[in-house]
Amino acid sequence: MASENRVVTEVVTEARPAARLRGQHLLTDRMLRNAKGSGRDRFLRDGNGLYARIHATAPGERPTITFHYRYSLNGRRCWLNLGTYPTMTLGEARAARDEAAKLVEKGIDPRLHEQRLREERAAQEAAQAREKTVRALFEDWQRVHLAHAWKDGGKLVRSFLDEDVFPSIGTMRAKEVRKADVVEILDRILSRGARRKANAVLSMLKQMFAWALARGIVETDPTQGLRRAHAGGIERPRERNLSFEEIAELAKRLPQAGLPLRVQAALWLLLATGARVAELVGAEWSEFDLERAEWRIPAERSKNGRPHVVHLSRFALGWLERLAELGTGRLLFEGRKAGEPLSPTWIGKCLRDRQRSTALRGRSRKTGVLLLPGGEWRVHDLRRTMASRMGDLGVAPHIVEKCLNHALGGILRVYQHQEYLPERRAAFERWGAELARLSAGDSAPANVLPLRRPALA
Repeated sequence: MASENRVVTEVVTEARPAARLRGQHLLTDRMLRNAKGSGRDRFLRDGNGLYARIHATAPGERPTITFHYRYSLNGRRCWLNLGTYPTMTLGEARAARDEAAKLVEKGIDPRLHEQRLREERAAQEAAQAREKTVRALFEDWQRVHLAHAWKDGGKLVRSFLDEDVFPSIGTMRAKEVRKADVVEILDRILSRGARRKANAVLSMLKQMFAWALARGIVETDPTQGLRRAHAGGIERPRERNLSFEEIAELAKRLPQAGLPLRVQAALWLLLATGARVAELVGAEWSEFDLERAEWRIPAERSKNGRPHVVHLSRFALGWLERLAELGTGRLLFEGRKAGEPLSPTWIGKCLRDRQRSTALRGRSRKTGVLLLPGGEWRVHDLRRTMASRMGDLGVAPHIVEKCLNHALGGILRVYQHQEYLPERRAAFERWGAELARLSAGDSAPANVLPLRRPALA
């Protein structure tokens, strides 16, 4: 402050003579708005210890103006920074000066007082952080961790917790959640028969509360000691896949299922390419090279983070032609909102509704239409179907794995790094021809697509 004290000895009092006699309120907003900068700091006195500091600037630049209160305490001359003009108005600066002067009269240093206030606010904010509700805890977890660590930014976690966790404990303080609360949520999920969902929710809660425990938001983890055995149990991998006969039956039933053309196209393309449903419904036309009959899935959209080339059979190209005729813009499958992809969960709901024995309220009445002889099936089973039926057609297992964008296992992972592109192309074309035969049947129904390569822009 010594340098500032030296500058203050040259205080400018640009004010009316009457105001100068009163010794206060010498400044006006007009003076501050029109203040010019110079090569050194200048201080304009307002009165009763309030000054406007005109900071040094280069020629022609508008100066920064800050308000300061000068006071003496215990024989020392001190300065208190009040704020910056015009964020702080002249009236607000005077009010802040008056409050600081009251503290000085009591022998309290305003600077130390302000520091204590900051420390109290920080402590209060820390206490509020520890008082977070479960929903607020999730918002922090998603913003700080999931948004960067999860490929979808935590959208899946949010959807699961929105459905099964927040309605029960969303407004509870996170540190007050007990194991019994978590068990009650899991039991409610199990009562619907959703064992895999119960396991997933338990896993998500474990991760969230472990994150909160590490940051002192909670003092105990209410999921500690809970395992899959207390939720959905050990999961057995699904083995359901459609036989050749079921694929032919599906081709007969799809036209009567009342599904939009884009959903029918999605099902056939999932069968033809073996892609994951999220990879397909999020695809853009720019990923497709129809002259080379290739679909290049970028690394950021593949589940394993590796780019993948899918060779497009004539059967797949035919369905792409149908999609192009719908005019979906940059996306293959546009959802309800323009520019957003179709929801993978919505496709799954469409299939489940058409395999139920009774219709749900407000849902499709086409119950049972898509229930096949082998029993209930899901959209992800189509990927397993392609792999299984390719094997039946004589495609080598390691080629099938490459078609699925799987890493080869065991010793092959160490020594086999080739991509087998010609073999994969032949496998996809052979599988596409089989799909064309199965979907056409003996009489080639009118709804079966011609096997020609489309000419798309």
